[in-house]
Amino acid sequence: MGQSRVRARALLPKRLLVHGFPPPHAFPSLDALPRDGVSISAVKLDESTLQSIVDAVVQQLTREALATAAPPAPCGGTHGHSCTADPRPLHSVERPVFEAMLPRLVALTSSQIAMGRAGNRLRTDDYLRAREGQADARDAVHSEVPPDWPSQNELVPLLTRCRDRHEYLLFPNQGRRLDDVSRAAVEAHANTSPDVQIIVGDGLSPNAIVQNGAATLAALRGAFVGAGWRTGVGFYVKHARIAVADEIGVLTRARATVILVGERPGLGTGDSLSVYLAVNPRLGQDNAEKNCISNVRPIGITAHEAGSESVAILKRAFVTGRGGVSLGIGWGRT
Repeated sequence: MGQSRVRARALLPKRLLVHGFPPPHAFPSLDALPRDGVSISAVKLDESTLQSIVDAVVQQLTREALATAAPPAPCGGTHGHSCTADPRPLHSVERPVFEAMLPRLVALTSSQIAMGRAGNRLRTDDYLRAREGQADARDAVHSEVPPDWPSQNELVPLLTRCRDRHEYLLFPNQGRRLDDVSRAAVEAHANTSPDVQIIVGDGLSPNAIVQNGAATLAALRGAFVGAGWRTGVGFYVKHARIAVADEIGVLTRARATVILVGERPGLGTGDSLSVYLAVNPRLGQDNAEKNCISNVRPIGITAHEAGSESVAILKRAFVTGRGGVSLGIGWGRT
């Protein structure tokens, strides 16, 4: 039963005071019901009669609504309905002190800044966008890379010691070492000594691998080949933490490891990748000895930029024999 029908039925008591006219189902509309001056007495209505009255009320309400209804608004825009969301304004700060600076500040980042407020809380549209972004992040953490993705990208599939996603999230150390079967698979390629061992891991955002992994992997491969380096066999690791690259690099005796992983998602960043680079890999290698390029995605650092920056980092690392913070290099610095 539609909402208007429920509303009409709710307004009618089970015992309706009517007298002096035929049963309600005989009337095509409420116009035929008796008006002033009609004597009434209590009559108990059966279900079919009550239903007929409800139908007549609904018809009358519908006619009145159609007679007063405004023409439908166009789709989207400020005055349209919600089939298309209105774009977020450049900023929502009322009477800003440095208004000319706000457009420049907003243009520098996709972060939610200069959002303004309504009283002591977020504006409703920004609050809803934040909830949407949080939902994207949660979905990304629990997403999955399709089983055929590694073969489509010419990677050998491996698995860490995590039995499932739940264990991966609760016990990070389990994601830093390969299980026995996967270790044996890497040992089949032991002592290949590539210049750069390429590894892809699902990390904390498998969705990022699905969305941007193939393009970024192709860019990295092209950049390394262009630099004259051997990359050997590539591996894909399910339930991977960054440190799993250490074990793989040790087994293959690589000069350097590069692991591409789905990074921990923030609000609305479930498609963002990170590239971690390490020279002279060893088990338990400290993160301070590794370099990271994060926010690799179409609206952040592009796949081509990630490849070029990776080459720049590794060239200096091969010369100095060290990486990480001691390398004294960062994004945009030489």
